[in-house]
Amino acid sequence: MIRALAVLASTFCGDERSCERERIAGVEALIARPRRGMGPVVVYANAMTPLGVEQPAVGRFLAGLAGAGFVGIAPELPNVRRGEVTPETIDALVRVARAAGPSIALVGASTGAGLAILAAGDPRLAHRVTAVAAIAPFASLRNVIRLATTGHYGERPYKTAPLLACAAARSLAATAPDDPAVRTLLANRDPRCFDELYAALEPDTRVLVEELSPLRRIGDVSATVELASSPADPFFPVEEVDALAAAGRDVRLTVTPALVHVVPRLRLGLASVVALLDRTLERAAESEPMPVFRPSVAR
Repeated sequence: MIRALAVLASTFCGDERSCERERIAGVEALIARPRRGMGPVVVYANAMTPLGVEQPAVGRFLAGLAGAGFVGIAPELPNVRRGEVTPETIDALVRVARAAGPSIALVGASTGAGLAILAAGDPRLAHRVTAVAAIAPFASLRNVIRLATTGHYGERPYKTAPLLACAAARSLAATAPDDPAVRTLLANRDPRCFDELYAALEPDTRVLVEELSPLRRIGDVSATVELASSPADPFFPVEEVDALAAAGRDVRLTVTPALVHVVPRLRLGLASVVALLDRTLERAAESEPMPVFRPSVAR
């Protein structure tokens, strides 16, 4: 638990200046290494934020990992700053993780949590993943689109942060730019019309929406998956993590009010968040301690 506490403490009040910008598999990334220069690799998939991996908390988290003996890597995944989830986003994360070492752990927050699950279940990477921690992930992109456009989750109203509508619209528009039914679906605000409008999407579009849903991929993840969510998350209802937990092979679910979306707070249940991170780092520590990638300095 001490190691996990140290990493969380660094995330809130550490110093990110030990991180370097490098390029891995053609993707710019922020990297922090332990003093001895090598260690088990943890790849972090970021949440939607205009600063991307330049968000200070990301660098502090990586620095905390490095202080605990890990190589921390946060790739600047295509358009995640804007909240987009596309096949190119997943491909970039898989390529970085494959280049980072023979075995890696994946950690993600919010949008990045869903990406971490999708990457961990990708057949190109699944056999290398030692652990997954997904904080406030979404499960079904279709559900997210319904929620973002109509303000309803299933049959009930659910108030979400305004950013969700922007992210869902951008993801669907970028994934299927030539489908004329996309604009009509995104313009709809009536939950009673959603299913009919969704069915009007081209078959390839609907297939892509399913492929970009962690719910479809989590059953292919062989590593233990740690899921965490607030019981009243402002982006994704707790039913999303419940669905993921039910669909996965080896999943541990933590629901706690100590999370404000992806940010731990000093509240009842914080110990469960620390324990989740500790279990993830323990599994990661059992992996090969030498990263095999040879990054080039990002220009």
